Amino acid sequence: MVINWSGQRKRVFKIGISVLLAAMMTVFTGCRRGTAAALESREPLALERSELMLIVATERNRYEQIYTDQIWSAQVSGNGTTFQEYLLEQIKLFSNDLLVIGAMAEHYGITLDNSEKEQLRRLSQDYYSQLTAGDKAYTGADEEDVQNLYRIYCLASKAVAELTKNADLEISDNEAKVIEICRIVLRDREEAQEIAGKALQEGADFAALARAHSCEEEIQQKLGRGEAGAALEEAAFSLETGEISPVVEEGGQFYIVKCLNDYDLEATGKRKEELSLLRKDKAFRKLYDQFLEEYPITISEDMWQDIRCETAEDTTTTNFFELYQEYFPG
Repeated sequence: MVINWSGQRKRVFKIGISVLLAAMMTVFTGCRRGTAAALESREPLALERSELMLIVATERNRYEQIYTDQIWSAQVSGNGTTFQEYLLEQIKLFSNDLLVIGAMAEHYGITLDNSEKEQLRRLSQDYYSQLTAGDKAYTGADEEDVQNLYRIYCLASKAVAELTKNADLEISDNEAKVIEICRIVLRDREEAQEIAGKALQEGADFAALARAHSCEEEIQQKLGRGEAGAALEEAAFSLETGEISPVVEEGGQFYIVKCLNDYDLEATGKRKEELSLLRKDKAFRKLYDQFLEEYPITISEDMWQDIRCETAEDTTTTNFFELYQEYFPG
């Protein structure tokens, strides 16, 4: 079996920097280890194995529950890379980001207050109480490891918020606006003009025309700015609900568009959040890259020698990050 990822470098788990900026982790751990000292001595930075294994267990279980244990030998591309190898590589890339952000947190003097620490203590007890014997055996984690990793997670959220609080993250309604359209896509201009004439006739069923004549199966979609070619976007966003566009040429094809909803309130709100997060990511990445230029960091590879997703242990934990969101919403 080969899994096709369409050539994209995907984060196959839900906790990457671009995906969950507000809950990123770092390896700043208070009294347990000193990032500043490591920077000064250029010692390689690393997560504790048990902390790393909590991340690995969370992600391996999530995928195995969906795809069964056959997923680990499945190929993600034609070069023979297995899904297990791919997933572990993505977690490694992510953990390297955590180490850099940890150094940033200490550098900028970002700390947790007493109320946050108490909330983390209760969260850690809750999560650890849910671990099975198999979870504990596979990860090697005790309650202190859980609490430390949650402290890491919480500190990162605070660090990102602090370091990007002066960035311009405001997204206008116009930028985020999402509309809903029905479209007919044709490859011949004359045919497009003929179908457009039919679509404009009184009582015409635009959707039926689209199903009968469009060369693309998808006829109805939500559309945000920047998600279509310039000519098609201009035509679609100029329509009011119920209006039909003239024939629009874009990328060698011909489009006829009917506006079903000229302002999808729910989709626009969701897109506004997504665009704000992307803008926040861009602002943070600029600081991240600047920090690495000033403080080149070496990441230890030692922990990865014998980590495997395949295991005989009955490990089931999947909610490490979801449970955090329940205790620290928003």
